[in-house]
Amino acid sequence: MVKRHWLVSTAVVPFFYIAAFALGQAAPQSPIDPSNIGPANWYWGPANQWSWHNTRRIFPSSQVSHGSGPVAPLAQEEGEADLAKIKFTDPVTHKSMTAAAMLDATYTDGFIVLHHGHVVAESYRNGMTADDPHLLMSVSKSIMGTLAGILVESGKLDPGKLVTDYIPEMKGTLYEGATVRNLLDMTVDDPVERVLSPSTQNTKSEYEAVDEAGGWLPATKDSSPGFRAYLTGLHRPHGANGKQFQYLDQSAILIGWVMERAAQDDLSNLLAKYLWAKLGAEQDAYLLLDHQQQGYSSAGFNATLRDLARFGQMMAQGGSFNGQQIVPTAWVNDIRSNGGMRGKSDVGPAAPASWPGHAQGTYRSFWWVSEHSCGRFAGVGLGGQLLIVDPKADMVVVKFDSTPSPQLDDNVFQTEYQGINAIIHAVGKHGCS
Repeated sequence: MVKRHWLVSTAVVPFFYIAAFALGQAAPQSPIDPSNIGPANWYWGPANQWSWHNTRRIFPSSQVSHGSGPVAPLAQEEGEADLAKIKFTDPVTHKSMTAAAMLDATYTDGFIVLHHGHVVAESYRNGMTADDPHLLMSVSKSIMGTLAGILVESGKLDPGKLVTDYIPEMKGTLYEGATVRNLLDMTVDDPVERVLSPSTQNTKSEYEAVDEAGGWLPATKDSSPGFRAYLTGLHRPHGANGKQFQYLDQSAILIGWVMERAAQDDLSNLLAKYLWAKLGAEQDAYLLLDHQQQGYSSAGFNATLRDLARFGQMMAQGGSFNGQQIVPTAWVNDIRSNGGMRGKSDVGPAAPASWPGHAQGTYRSFWWVSEHSCGRFAGVGLGGQLLIVDPKADMVVVKFDSTPSPQLDDNVFQTEYQGINAIIHAVGKHGCS
């Protein structure tokens, strides 16, 4: 088995799902035959060059409507950024690399850069088009954390309330005593998972159990029949919640259930009503479901490149976009300031990796927040998915990848983030170190 790390939605993946790619070797160029792709082999390469932007053809899904209003334009900026002239030192090879070469080296499916809301770079690969929604993996969490802020403002959700106030079925589980804010900030303490997580072999992690419950991995005799059965079966003691950062995929599954109960509506309907239909999105998004029709809120949101860029631009503008205030400004500011802690944390640093500006980063409402001097915040997902919001430069970068194996994930993220940092510095005159 292969252990995944902090950002993934599938921490332990059976070896037979992992393609035999050497580190840094390019994915094969032969066409992918979709007729040979299904639940048993969709997860990694080479199948994911097709499956990660066609997941609704493999799994149950629920539409997230973009509504009937006009599309919010994304104007093309005159003189696109010349990625072939933007150079940086690749932290993996320690050699000079251009931003254009970074796209080639990091299994890119789609890439877009906005500056002042204008498109300065856009690219599609591996058969993906501008109309294709792509699996966001754990960037989905950032979508959910943003929806939570809207529900808080409307009075439907209280982050200070206990999870069991909304979901009494969670009494007697790991989440008894945890607040909604503990879910949003990943500060629920799971002592069992905390002990298991440093192990790299032969341990069945929480991530693998979640994916089995959701149908993303083959079920075993110990698998739960769906997300809610898994969550209500977590009968183990919790530690001191709110005291330390601990990345638990299950918390982002639970927040979807909490929001449905709080708002008395289906999660996909909430996402459409409060977010996607207000963005002026071009395409419907969709949310993958388990076989009991429950949303995979931690990793299963799918959207087009341009529509996720619109979402990012809204966050860069303090929640305002398409002529309206969509997300409360106070919620966006709370994310950027880590709840008013000015970029510091009382639960320790939460850095997705050794990225520029994130050495002492934090985590708030399912967003990775850089140090105050850098000022960025990001959604990050397994396999190279990135949404970078830089309000100081007024730039948004979205990158969809189909990284062929989890062993390559860390290096892909190191290279692509450094390249994106170089692009933001070259275009927006704001780099982080």
